[in-house]
Amino acid sequence: MDIRFFRTHSKLVEFIWPPLISEEILRALIKVQYYLEKEYGEGIKEIRKGYHTLSLRLQEDISEQDCQDLIEEFKRIPAEPQDEDAAKTWTIPVLYGGEFGKDLDQLAKIHKLKAEDVVQMHSENVYTLHFYGFLPGFMYLGGLNPHLYTKRKERPERLIPKGTVAIGGQQTGIYPQESPGGWYAIGSCPIPLFDIQKNPPVFARVGDLIRFKPIDLDTYRQIKEQVQQGNYKLKND
Repeated sequence: MDIRFFRTHSKLVEFIWPPLISEEILRALIKVQYYLEKEYGEGIKEIRKGYHTLSLRLQEDISEQDCQDLIEEFKRIPAEPQDEDAAKTWTIPVLYGGEFGKDLDQLAKIHKLKAEDVVQMHSENVYTLHFYGFLPGFMYLGGLNPHLYTKRKERPERLIPKGTVAIGGQQTGIYPQESPGGWYAIGSCPIPLFDIQKNPPVFARVGDLIRFKPIDLDTYRQIKEQVQQGNYKLKND
């Protein structure tokens, strides 16, 4: 697999894989990040992951030859982490449509589908968590059904409620807090996605799998109440 690099500064470098949202590239990124943290952790201030990039902020200067040498090292990494780093599958409850997913009907109309077809397509797939970004705890998920790819709104909303499940471009995600946004809101998740009091503050790791489970209003309210009482436990496989 072709890997390139781009130095934006003597201490900043970005390694670039083919520009695709794919499971293969994600696994390669995870493998390389694990290797860098293990072998060069003391010299790295920060690693940021994108869909097909790893950006490094370093303690010391790095030359172009150093970058090329690292790429050759990446190609020789034998295998990605096993066992304790195996991906988990998380099942996230979602109340679709109505006041909780006000754009569901509009999105269905764009694709000439029924609202229930959109719900089925969205909830039957398994999504891969590629990285966190935009907001603390905002999961960028790959695996959206291509029939649901939707251009972002020309005029973003000033306020999207916390917990909103939305579609934008080739991606789907959940807003972990209130925020402006240009994605189409199709539902709401009643569980918190980011808790600064916990370590780590998110429950899912990059590479984990996400399923969405449709629920009704009564179940949504019950889960909300359980969360407030501290009695709700998110399931994973």
